[in-house]
Amino acid sequence: MMKLLSMLLFAATAYAEFRAASAKVDITPKTPQWLMGYAARQHTAVHDPIFHRIAILDDGKTQAIIVASDLCVFSPGVFDETVAELKLDPKQLWWTVTHTHSAPEVGPPGVCDVLLKGRSDHAWSREYLAFTKAKLAECIAAAHAALKPAWMVTGTGRANANINRRARDLDGSISLGCNPDGPVDRQIGLVRLEDAGTGKLIALIANYSMHGTALGGQWMEISGDAPSAAVNYVEQPLVSCNGTSLQ
Repeated sequence: MMKLLSMLLFAATAYAEFRAASAKVDITPKTPQWLMGYAARQHTAVHDPIFHRIAILDDGKTQAIIVASDLCVFSPGVFDETVAELKLDPKQLWWTVTHTHSAPEVGPPGVCDVLLKGRSDHAWSREYLAFTKAKLAECIAAAHAALKPAWMVTGTGRANANINRRARDLDGSISLGCNPDGPVDRQIGLVRLEDAGTGKLIALIANYSMHGTALGGQWMEISGDAPSAAVNYVEQPLVSCNGTSLQ
């Protein structure tokens, strides 16, 4: 990812053709959904809304669409169907998830059988998958319409918020817990996109390794979990200072 971003940054500097845009769209379900990540459970309420967040980078020749969705997981089949429906080159769409365990399943068949073997025997929702893909198309179209000359800056930071969860007991056995001595990636990768004319923020993209399980398996409400809380914490002051939306 960083290699392609560096290439686009070079193009932006050398040819002043670089454009960027961002958008986000609400994908909170309107009907009861099975939540992904633990034993079978249907959501009873919405704690905080969930979103697709998108940034588009375009140097006039190459375009990358970066998507972060407040979902737990989706299968390669969902990705293949989506790029075909959107008529995109698969290399253009970089679609990842925040991995919140408090978001609906998006199928398709086979994924739950593998990931939740013995824990779930219900049918997955075709309607929510269709809704999610339609909202993705809507969000990409909105970002395309907003493309403008931009600058891009990359950098790194560090946060000690995560921890290795393979705890080693006194007898040498491994269990799910906290291992402060275990390996963990605490680097934050950052990409900042700014309006070339005004300097206002278009998007701030951050990459950090964490598991969206702070709420636990007894939680019954839709939520973006800890990744969403982190985004909201960073987003609000930046939006206030720059007068633009953070994605």
